Amino acid sequence: MLGPSERRKLYWLCQSIGWGLYAVVNTMLINTYMRLPWTTNFGLLSYGAAGILVTHTLRAHIHRTSLLSKPWRTIAIHALFMIPLGALTLTALIQLCWYIVAGTTMSTTEVSLKSIVAGIVFNMMFLMLIWLLIYFTVHLIWRSIAQREAQLQALQAQINPHFLFNSLNSLRGLILENPAAAQDAVTRLSQLMRYSLTQSRRPTVPLSEEFDAIRDYLAIEKMRFEERLEVEWQIEDNLNNIEVPPMCLQTLVENALKHGVGKVTIHASRTLGGLKLEVTNPGSLAPTKAPSTSTGLANVRERLHLLRGPQAKLTLSESAGQVLATIELPTT
Repeated sequence: MLGPSERRKLYWLCQSIGWGLYAVVNTMLINTYMRLPWTTNFGLLSYGAAGILVTHTLRAHIHRTSLLSKPWRTIAIHALFMIPLGALTLTALIQLCWYIVAGTTMSTTEVSLKSIVAGIVFNMMFLMLIWLLIYFTVHLIWRSIAQREAQLQALQAQINPHFLFNSLNSLRGLILENPAAAQDAVTRLSQLMRYSLTQSRRPTVPLSEEFDAIRDYLAIEKMRFEERLEVEWQIEDNLNNIEVPPMCLQTLVENALKHGVGKVTIHASRTLGGLKLEVTNPGSLAPTKAPSTSTGLANVRERLHLLRGPQAKLTLSESAGQVLATIELPTT
């Protein structure tokens, strides 16, 4: 997301290029009908400066009235006044520029001044309409992106405390039973927290980093459940650099342990145009007394949708005493 200074620079760059091109094209078109001296052509090029002055004034009005945060009906009402007012002002400035450099009005023997002014006003109204549409559309997109990023950060903030709560529960059972294992668990938990905190500002991370975090998490859970927990990794080659939302696969593993402790299989493979992540474990989708991970799964679904659209999916299914959690993530 661009910061305020970058957006200001982009605004002035677009203003300069847009109105500069308008002035040059306008000058070339007029010269196809009449041969003008260089002083008059210089005046035509000043149309660009007039356009920048008028539209920048409109921008100041938009910011002064906080119009971008108003409902569309209010914006439309303001636009109905800004378009003709901006067109008339720009037409007056164009006539002034022409008079200063040419020493006369734009009328000729064939075309009256009234007709010329009417045509210019009509053209200027069209330009004002286009400029306002572009300006409001760009800011609407920026606002949408800002809201999307804020929502992603909020969803990640919800997941991190949830993960910490479950990890601390696992660690609590080790402190008295096996202090050495508890120390190792604290080390792994600190690595997990470091991963969680450092990645909280990133919407995606390489899959290899997610795997490392899951290994730490499962090592903690292995110390707790001992022989009851088995882990099998089925990872295809050349997947490590694929970007995924942080903590998404870890949430599936956590959900697997909630449904039943046993053999957990983590499978990652490429699909046509995407990535499939699967976590299989013994158990049932029926409600349990264990702490619920429904919030975490709902957040993963929302984050997948925000990052990759409706084609990114998280599904849960049950078959023959096995629970399968699947993430389908398009990568193209």
